[in-house]
Amino acid sequence: MDTKMMADITIEVFGDTIELGDPSFIVAKIPRIASENFYLRDAWLGDEKENAFIAAIATDYPSLISSRNLVAAIGAIDPKPVVICLESIDSGLRNAYYKEGISFASEDGNAYLPFLKIQQTPAATRRKPEPLSPQAQRIVLNLIAGRWDGHSASELAELTNKSRASVTKYLKEIEAICPSLLKASWRVRALGNPGYSKDELLDMFEPYLKSPIKRVIRLSHPTTIDELQALQPKFTGMSALPFFSDLAHDTSQIMIMIDQEGAASLQAKMGSVWKEVAWNEEPAFVIEEWTYPLDATSDRSTAATGLACVDPFSLYAELINDEHDDPRIHDAIDQLREQLCQQ
Repeated sequence: MDTKMMADITIEVFGDTIELGDPSFIVAKIPRIASENFYLRDAWLGDEKENAFIAAIATDYPSLISSRNLVAAIGAIDPKPVVICLESIDSGLRNAYYKEGISFASEDGNAYLPFLKIQQTPAATRRKPEPLSPQAQRIVLNLIAGRWDGHSASELAELTNKSRASVTKYLKEIEAICPSLLKASWRVRALGNPGYSKDELLDMFEPYLKSPIKRVIRLSHPTTIDELQALQPKFTGMSALPFFSDLAHDTSQIMIMIDQEGAASLQAKMGSVWKEVAWNEEPAFVIEEWTYPLDATSDRSTAATGLACVDPFSLYAELINDEHDDPRIHDAIDQLREQLCQQ
C-alpha cells in the first residue's frame, strides 16, 4: 500500500475540507504495533485550527480492534481527538465505530466527529452534470481513447502533474456524468471503462466537452514548415481535419497548436515580421494555445509535412462546438467521429 497516496487523502465534511498538517509527533510515543496500519497527521476541519485533531489515515482497511487500540494508545498521552480517515467505509465498520464512539471520516461522504458535534452521511442525490473543466476533459478524452483506462487517482495525479486533491475533484465531475466509470474500494479510487464503446462514451460526454483553446494568435505573415520544426508544433483545426477526412487541404492558412513558451520563441525568431491581424481580416497563420497539454499525437500528417497532428480525440473536442457554415466541414467532422469510434 502506498502510504504517501493515503497521506494525501481528500475528505470534505459539509463543504469544509479536512486539512492535513505535518506528521504527528505522537507516533514516536506510542507502541509501533498500535500505529503500523495508520499514517498519523495533525489535522483540522476548514479554518478551525483551534479544534485540531489527529488524522489516522488508514494504510490498510482498518479493523475495529486496530482502530480501538490506536485511539486508546494515543488517548493515554494526548487529549486531542483521533479521527480514522479512509477512502470508503462499509456499513459494518461504520456501525461499529458509532457504537464504540470512534471518530471517523471517509472520502465517500461518511463522517462522525462527535467532538465537533458533526455527523454526515452521503447525499442521496449525485452532483448535477456540468461542462467539464479542462483537466477533467483531458482525463475523459484519454479514457475514451483507451490510454488512461483503469488508472487510480494517484496515477492520474502523476499523469496530469496535478495534486491528488485536484484529481479527486476532476473525478467527481466525471462521476456526475457517468457514475459507472468510477470504482472505489476501501483503498483505491480508480477510473475505468466497464465496457462502453467509444461511440457510447462520446454520446455521454459530448454535451459536456468544451473547446480546449485558451488563446488564438492570428498572424498576417505565413511561415514555413522548416521554421516550425524546432518548436514541435502540431497541426490542429482546419489544418488537421483533412488528414482524417476527405476535406480538401487549404494551404493558404496554417493552423497549429503550440504552448506559450513555443509561441514566445517563434515571436522572437520572426522579429518585426510578427504581425497580428484585425479580427475582421483573414490570417495566413494561426497559433492556438490550449488549456491543457497534449498527451498523444497523430502521425497522419508526418510523411507529407514533417509535422504531426493533435490526436484525433482532442481535435474532435476542439471542432464539435465551433460554428461552421460549410456543410463539407460538418461532413468531415462526422467522418472524424466515425474514425474515432473504429479505433
